[in-house]
Order: sequence, then structure tokens, then C-alpha cells
Amino acid sequence: MTEALEDKLIDLRERIDALLAKQKAYRRKHVKAKQFKQQSTTEKMQSAATLNLRQYQIKHHEQNLTKRRRIGMKQYVALIGIAGAVLSALYWSGNFIGYLDLPSFILVVGVGFFNALSAKDGESVITRFGDGCVRAGWIGFMIGVLAFCIMNRNATEIDLAQFVMVMSFAILTPFYGYFLKIISMQLE
Repeated sequence: MTEALEDKLIDLRERIDALLAKQKAYRRKHVKAKQFKQQSTTEKMQSAATLNLRQYQIKHHEQNLTKRRRIGMKQYVALIGIAGAVLSALYWSGNFIGYLDLPSFILVVGVGFFNALSAKDGESVITRFGDGCVRAGWIGFMIGVLAFCIMNRNATEIDLAQFVMVMSFAILTPFYGYFLKIISMQLE
């Protein structure tokens, strides 16, 4: 029985040695492959073109100032062009004074101003002003329509003069709101 046990131990020892030899061969192969990868990566990094750092340099102050002036000039030209186009269309329509309504304008500018005051840190005050003007324009539209409905709730006939007055308020407020929004977009 001891002889059979010894033979089994010898056989087991040979199997373990064979497995250890296979493990060493695998490790050598794996290490060589890893070294080859590192070597090829190093060669690629060394053969890469040199970086052009001039493109990342800070431009001279005069160049940046000139560019900002050009952008600012374009904004002012656009602002004058938009305002001129709208005002000339109002003038050519025949009744420029008819487009002026102080209560509508006060409502739109007032709501826009107070909306701009509520701007949070990082928000543009000019953008908030323009958004407030548009919202005020639609609020004014609803006020005008509601005022007309309330005035004529029990009336059997509609007074045309009253209708024109209330509808001018209702329609001019969105007009003022969008006009001031376009102007504020150019000033951003």
C-alpha cells in the first residue's frame, strides 16, 4: 500500500510541476506582450509631432480690443437698423401718432423693469427686461380684451369708440413688448 501511495504522490508531484511550468510559460508570454505594448506606445509618443503652442498663446490686448469694437459696432448697426425699419413702417402706415399709447407703454416698460430687478446672479438683466416686456405685452392684451368684455357685459349695443380705444390698448401692448424684446436682444 505504501508503494501505491508513493506512486500516486510521485504522479501528483509531476502534475504539479507540469502545471507550474505551464504557469511560468504563460507569465513569460504575457510579460513579453505587455512589454511590447509599452514599447510601441513609447515609440508612438516619441514619434508624435511637436505641439504648436503658439495657437494657445494669449493674443495681444489690442487685437482683442479691436475684435470687441467690431462686434459692438455690428450690434449698434443692427439695433439702429431694426428700430429704423419698425419706426419707418409705422410712419408709412399713415398715422404714426396712432401707434403711441402711453398707458400701454408704461405697463410694458414697468413690468419689464421690475422683472429685470429680480434677475439672479449670473442672469443677464437685459434678457430679463426683454422677457418681462413680452410677458407684460400679453398681460396687457388680456387686460384690454377683458376690459372690453366687462364694459359691454350688459350692453345691448357696442360703442365703436370704446371698442377701438380698448382694442388699441390690447393690441399695442404685445407690439411694444416684442419691439423692446428685439431691442434687448441686440443689447445683450
